[in-house]
Amino acid sequence: MPDKDEAVYISDLARCQPQSLLSATPKRGAWHVQPYETAELSGTLLSAGEETAAPEVALGLALSGWHRIFVGVYPDHRGRGSIELKLSGDPCFTHLNMGPDWSESSPHGHNIYELFWKDADLTGQEMFVRQVCTPTGASDEPAAVACQRTKIAYVKLVPMSDDQVREMESERQRTDTRRLFAHNDAHGYLYLYGTATEEAVRNEIEPYRHTDFSRLYWECGAGDSMFYLGQVGRLPTCDGIEDFDRQGDRLHAETWRSFRDKQLDPFAVALEAAHEIGLSFHASYRPAGFFYPPPLEQWNPGSLYFSRPDLRMVGKDGRIAPRISYAFADTRRFVVNLLLEVAQHPVDGICILYNRRPPLVDYEPPLVEGFLEAHGEDPRRLADDDPRWLAYRSIALTAFHRELREALDELARQQGRERIVVSACVLNREENFRNGLDLESWIAEGLVDTLIPYTDLPGVDSIGMAWEDEEAIGYFVRLVEGTTCQLALNVMPRHMPPEVFSRKAASLYAQGVENLFFWDSAGPSGRAHFGASWNALRHLGHREEIEAWLREGEPSLRIASTQLRKLGDYDLTYQTPG
Repeated sequence: MPDKDEAVYISDLARCQPQSLLSATPKRGAWHVQPYETAELSGTLLSAGEETAAPEVALGLALSGWHRIFVGVYPDHRGRGSIELKLSGDPCFTHLNMGPDWSESSPHGHNIYELFWKDADLTGQEMFVRQVCTPTGASDEPAAVACQRTKIAYVKLVPMSDDQVREMESERQRTDTRRLFAHNDAHGYLYLYGTATEEAVRNEIEPYRHTDFSRLYWECGAGDSMFYLGQVGRLPTCDGIEDFDRQGDRLHAETWRSFRDKQLDPFAVALEAAHEIGLSFHASYRPAGFFYPPPLEQWNPGSLYFSRPDLRMVGKDGRIAPRISYAFADTRRFVVNLLLEVAQHPVDGICILYNRRPPLVDYEPPLVEGFLEAHGEDPRRLADDDPRWLAYRSIALTAFHRELREALDELARQQGRERIVVSACVLNREENFRNGLDLESWIAEGLVDTLIPYTDLPGVDSIGMAWEDEEAIGYFVRLVEGTTCQLALNVMPRHMPPEVFSRKAASLYAQGVENLFFWDSAGPSGRAHFGASWNALRHLGHREEIEAWLREGEPSLRIASTQLRKLGDYDLTYQTPG
């Protein structure tokens, strides 16, 4: 039924097909259809619970031309509401999730939230709806599947005028707004959903289509564990491990066993999908991932940490540290060879993620002996923060970057490729120096093409508000000024109200930052969840729009919602806590 702005609401979702997959009462393997009412409309919603495993159904749209597509989701009392949608012409499903609920409604309120999905030409298309489910066992028992509770109330389709379509097409051609970089750890979607399919990988990429994102930093490995089908390292299949501390770790391992058995390479799928939608693809690597603490010890058997104990890091007091050290040439050689294998794929760049589990060098014999020869003093007798020792210790990771740059340049020359750029995700100013990261030398020698400071807060803090200190921002801006190195500051924390994202972007742009990086953008488990904050975040490259929003007095960016008055036979205008 059309409303005053000619939007079309499809609120009777009992028309989905096939009808055999709909039920008037809760039933496993079927969608529960329930009548509902709000002040503005009434209809029949689709509902599925945590063990329903509701199958895919089709919703006929019977429309032509371009429309903006919105979906009305009724989340549970904790603000969770997920659904997977696909148009018949789409390459894969898209996972829509509420994300954090930044509304000011009561946790016991009953609101339908309107999520914006995308603009699309609906000519000849129908919509497919699917519940988000994770297979947790092999039987047909309820406990063999874990699904996300789903209630979808309506689909809203807003016709676009010819002028709006032309403006949209023009926007999609712009490159000046594509200043955002996304990170995906290539782990979360396997941990959460345990699905070894090409579509599951593509689902992680699809949210970035027609957004201000230009780069995808997809993890390719950690230590000697590789997240692609290769030869240099080992796969995270955890063979022989029967009991895992977390269910998600088991799902992750089982999914990788399936990838291996089917010879389906998720890294290659992600690379292809990213390039198809215009994202450059940067294979990202955790250099410290050779040895993990409990409860992650299932990843340790077979590690280089055990086969090469001579490469372990050594503390000031002589204790062996739970790290492999880059002070040793053999460590650097192993990692460079692994990254060369990665670069055999048509990646656009390689990124080293120093923001996880530093340090990578300490008091290993090559460094101690070299310092003794150069300075005539034993560094183990100096203060921990002695600048001479810290400066000397940085030669190990600078050597690593020189060796990596040389190897990548040779590969590009052999294959007739453009330069394979190198990015580095680094720490704050003080911690870089303390952990052997000599950014000035890397930039001066052209060893790093993009610098990504993770946060200015101490201890690689992922919770606090990053980049409130103008001097910390200015340091990195000045560091790359006049060089070919790009700067992209990582925006933290992961989840914030949309207004805060917009203010933060405006502040960083005003201080000379050109690009923004988003750690853990990964699909619905990260930032790309299609809630209010994602609506703002995916367009943060539009500086002029953000500036206009500020001038207008920062109007609310929250998503529209409407109160549910009746569901089934229950009058929800009566409070229902407990």
